[in-house]
Amino acid sequence: MILPRFIIKTHTEALRPGNYSILIAKCTSPDKSSYPENVEKKLAEFFKKSVAKYIVLTATGKNRGFSFLLDNMIWSWKGHVIKTVLKYIGKCSDDKNTYWKLSKIEKITYLRYFLETEGALILKLSGSFVIKKEIPYTYLKGEIQKIFEEIYEGYRDIALDFRARIKIREMLKEMQRRMRSKEHVYDSSTLAHKIKPHIQALSDLGLLSIEKQNQEEIYRPVIYNGVLPLIILLKKLKNFGKMEEIFSNDGYFSLIAEALNLGSIRYSPKAHKEILRQTFTWGYKVMRDKVTGMADIDALIEWSCIKLLSEENVLVTRKDIEEFLNEMINVNPSSVRYHVDGKGRIAYLILELR
Repeated sequence: MILPRFIIKTHTEALRPGNYSILIAKCTSPDKSSYPENVEKKLAEFFKKSVAKYIVLTATGKNRGFSFLLDNMIWSWKGHVIKTVLKYIGKCSDDKNTYWKLSKIEKITYLRYFLETEGALILKLSGSFVIKKEIPYTYLKGEIQKIFEEIYEGYRDIALDFRARIKIREMLKEMQRRMRSKEHVYDSSTLAHKIKPHIQALSDLGLLSIEKQNQEEIYRPVIYNGVLPLIILLKKLKNFGKMEEIFSNDGYFSLIAEALNLGSIRYSPKAHKEILRQTFTWGYKVMRDKVTGMADIDALIEWSCIKLLSEENVLVTRKDIEEFLNEMINVNPSSVRYHVDGKGRIAYLILELR
């Protein structure tokens, strides 16, 4: 079921990408479950309690969140990817400001997950910047509710499944029910939490700038490698239907490469197989379970795509990596052993390390 890609329940500063790095690196575990309240207490060492609460809330798959954590607060495969990226760049400080400053590999990692989770809102904001060039906070205050409604209505229109249309209609009604006045407009105290978290995240990702002018915040698209990434995203994604088509075809990293004007080259087994092998093996050593030796396949594939794109400027796809693994098995059948999850789906593997 395809649902609108944006988070409506959040808090100012709660959506900053670096917050989730702190959550993964300092407050949660790959194998030790916990209660959300306990994780929030650990996060409260870095943030206000109100912010910590929303970081945990949006890190799970509930309320259209990022799914970095499972409901028991253990890392999902995405959490493993984030931890592997942090280990690769050696980021382990206790200073939250360090986590807010994103390296290139972190920006590519989090842009991938923000597109998946916030893509609809990013698309709508990109369209606004084409028209306005720069947008003051006061303008968004008057437009954000309309933007949310247009997202719900747009997804309702493209939903092929009757149950999805009913669900989206219920989500729209729930949003309207939570509005603070009879005129169906959010009050001023609520508006900041509906706008600023998303804007701050896009600023951290290097897509927007935030400037203060006469007590007013002004937002502008940022030039990256000679292009405006938000405008490229708008041109490529076009509308909700096209965006869903791209995402369903594993098009995240090719989209990111274009949006950031990386000039990346396509993966070639002849030229890049060895660097892929090194990357995949290194990721496996970081991610594998200490007892079973198993690592999540999705996490390993994602890590490899991120590493090759950010560090080698090579665009590799899931299909490329699956073919790489099949070749390993053909050469040495015992080199890769697959294992299924609780639903009988092949989800994990064990590599034979030399």
